[in-house]
Amino acid sequence: MPTADELSEFYSIAYRKKYKNISQPKPKHIYRAGKMAAERLQKMKPFVQTGSSLLDVGAGGGEFTYLATANGFKASGIDLNIGYLEFGRDAYQVPLEVKDLSAISQKQKFNTITLFHVLEHLAQPRNVIKKMYETLNDGGHLVVEVPSLESKKTSPTNHFFAAHLAYYTSLSLTALLEEYFEIEFLENSNILFVVGQKLPKPATKKWSKANVKSVELGSQRLRNKTFPEYLMNGGLLRAFNSIPKYFDEKRGSDGLQAKAILDKINNSFEI
Repeated sequence: MPTADELSEFYSIAYRKKYKNISQPKPKHIYRAGKMAAERLQKMKPFVQTGSSLLDVGAGGGEFTYLATANGFKASGIDLNIGYLEFGRDAYQVPLEVKDLSAISQKQKFNTITLFHVLEHLAQPRNVIKKMYETLNDGGHLVVEVPSLESKKTSPTNHFFAAHLAYYTSLSLTALLEEYFEIEFLENSNILFVVGQKLPKPATKKWSKANVKSVELGSQRLRNKTFPEYLMNGGLLRAFNSIPKYFDEKRGSDGLQAKAILDKINNSFEI
């Protein structure tokens, strides 16, 4: 496992260039991130209060922060990577700050905290969940999205990444959260999407049969991550499915500035 300092250095300097080979998002990336942000807002909105304070951890280019603001939230974001964050600040005029989780003040409180594809990158996820609990107001919500180890639609050669330090099943993610949060919503598809409400006080933690089953399920999925399973669950059609996606992204972003791309997405979604 990398140390906290090694992780901080990697994500602040090397991560975006290593995985995207760019330091600022292209229009197609903005459109892609904007669509995902709108879908996330749709899923979480029945559980969280519009107009309340929201912190997006791992805010990237700020697309979610901007759309959350446009839909009535008092939203702000933090990230370790300065390139994407500076772009978001300039393009969307929303509060984005280069900050590590550990630097969040004990006096800062939020009604909602979002962690979209962040938790799998962290070496000490249990400590992070405790920090989120302490940073939320009473009755606040934590919204988490991570890749699902249970997914049958990801290629065995495109599932495991050097930057991913933990992999989650629905049971293991629930086991991680249940000490501090009551699970109100859980989607288990190619991703795991969870909305949890802060408990009045931490639950007494006991290792249950669900914890044992989560280990068994994770081990089973690792054994079954094979090409036959992937091909039978959509892998054969992947190249064909990418064609309409390409044209959708081109229509949604061609010739538009970043803010206009997100405004167009926002107008097309019922959030």
